[in-house]
Amino acid sequence: MATSSLPLPDRPSVAVLPFANPEGDFDAQALADGLSEHVTDALACTPGLFVSARNSAFTFKGRTVPPEVVAGRLGVAHVLTGTLSRIGTRLRVQARLHRAADERPIWLQDLDEDEGAVHALRGRIVAGTVAAIAPDLTRAAAPERTEPPLDAGVYGPFLSAYSNHAMPSPESVELRIASIEAVRRLVPEHPLPYALLAQCYTNRVVQGWSADAAADCAEGARLARLALERDEGDPAVLMMAGHTLAFLAQDYDTALGLLDRSLALNPNAAAAYERSGWVRCYVGEPELAADHFHAAKRQSPLDPNTFRFDSGLGLALCMAGAHEEALAWLDRSMAEDPGWTSTHRVRAASLALLGRQEEAQAAADRFMDLEPSYRVARAMRLYRPSPGKDRFVEGMRRAGVPFD
Repeated sequence: MATSSLPLPDRPSVAVLPFANPEGDFDAQALADGLSEHVTDALACTPGLFVSARNSAFTFKGRTVPPEVVAGRLGVAHVLTGTLSRIGTRLRVQARLHRAADERPIWLQDLDEDEGAVHALRGRIVAGTVAAIAPDLTRAAAPERTEPPLDAGVYGPFLSAYSNHAMPSPESVELRIASIEAVRRLVPEHPLPYALLAQCYTNRVVQGWSADAAADCAEGARLARLALERDEGDPAVLMMAGHTLAFLAQDYDTALGLLDRSLALNPNAAAAYERSGWVRCYVGEPELAADHFHAAKRQSPLDPNTFRFDSGLGLALCMAGAHEEALAWLDRSMAEDPGWTSTHRVRAASLALLGRQEEAQAAADRFMDLEPSYRVARAMRLYRPSPGKDRFVEGMRRAGVPFD
């Protein structure tokens, strides 16, 4: 038995690996991925469970890794695996729940449903999983969904747009916007494409890649509100809309309300903890921000976006005055993604506030190479007045980042 490098949570815990399609059918694999997403989301919204984030679980897609090894890497006690095959219009699903301490599955179920019954499959798998690992828990009723269901032909492009968050360059943002727009045209009443597009515009502004930042701010905020009009009960929509409205519209009270509601509905959402961490920095609450970034890292220890968690931790600690600790996280973030501009400006500030002027100037120069239009006075309008903001601004000033 493999032992976990992470301490187990203080409550029943599980990771859902992406279900496989043994036949290699592209459309069936899209359905399998979609079912895995649905099961993860439903379990994550179950009070009393710890559910490893989808982004970490999906790093095992297409790999043959023993469940006990997966459990150790993700710091959970149980791992749910499965397969999905499509035969005509029928879906055949095999679900297997493994406990790290046991060699054989502790629960298994074979299901056969019409291909339109993905939600029924999800419900039966979730109910069986909860009963096996936490029989004393009462699963909260799923909220009524207002978005139209996705048929099999839309799953592929939709999941590609939903899952691929990597935007390391201006070109990648434009490609992502184009792919999500294609999905939005297929399902114009579905809320998630609007929320995903809003996050693209946010990322473009964050990274300094906007040709017209004011126009991008207005469009991103508009898309966030359109997503909310379509569904105010989806935790993912609440999360993305909240972050967008904070960053692009500085509507912090609304944003914090949306993020808090998102985490109340899904307390296992690493991405929501991350977004909440950034917004807590903007409003001058760096200690709570650091807690939320740490929570994101624990929920998703293998996340491809770990560089953002680490960068956010660096900002929170810089604002709190813990500059040596901030630098440790910022250096990790820079090693993970050297193009993430936020890391470089916070690193410059912390180095300057530690009196390491030569290193601070070099970090500031590197940052300005990446984002030459950045000016402290304009950017700091994003932050509410606070001691942490004053500290961060002073650090950037000492490092030589242009002020206005």
